[in-house]
Amino acid sequence: MKIEKVSSNQIKCFLNKGDLLSRQIKVSELAYGTEKAQELFKDMMDQASNEFGFEVENVPLMIEAVPLSTDSIMLIITKVDNPEELEDKFTGLPMADTRKFKKKETAEKEEANTSTDSEEVHGNMPLPTFLVYQFDNLDDVSAITPRIFTFTIENSSLFKDPSSRKYYLSLISSSIDRNSIKILKGIISEYGVQMPSKRSSLSYYYEHFDPIIKDKALEVLMVL
Repeated sequence: MKIEKVSSNQIKCFLNKGDLLSRQIKVSELAYGTEKAQELFKDMMDQASNEFGFEVENVPLMIEAVPLSTDSIMLIITKVDNPEELEDKFTGLPMADTRKFKKKETAEKEEANTSTDSEEVHGNMPLPTFLVYQFDNLDDVSAITPRIFTFTIENSSLFKDPSSRKYYLSLISSSIDRNSIKILKGIISEYGVQMPSKRSSLSYYYEHFDPIIKDKALEVLMVL
């Protein structure tokens, strides 16, 4: 694991295949924010603090995942001075809901005492989500993939309409919150058009369109 300081507010973290294997983490887990992925992230922040004095306690972070090869990935981590401005402009990606990260020991203590009612109080409960977006070409799909990869999307599929030659990307999540949905839609809308859809309509796409990538489409596109 290699970390480079870009500025006082931004660092780059480079993870190779060995880094992920040693922790038994798959690239896809970085998107889902699993316990192992969160542990890796906390260790990265501890290393950044020790090497560069890059402190992130109680600071909102924007994280962008950039695939470098099939075996390596770069995380660009930026401190966000104005979270509202970030949400309005949709310029970045949240990891684990762009929460304020704390040092490992502080986070572990607070985690045990945190009530699950807090999200409900703030009106930011995770929601079951099914989205479908239409794209003119595959390049547009590839362009948004690294920008939405770190959202908590549990499955995704890519279809092609043989008649119109347009592409359709479906996204399924059971745990993404309202704020993240708003940011996610804003990013994708720069390239694609949201389609009216229900979870049951997924069978329509399988029946009428060509399935290009049936499962984990984002993960596949990240390494192409």
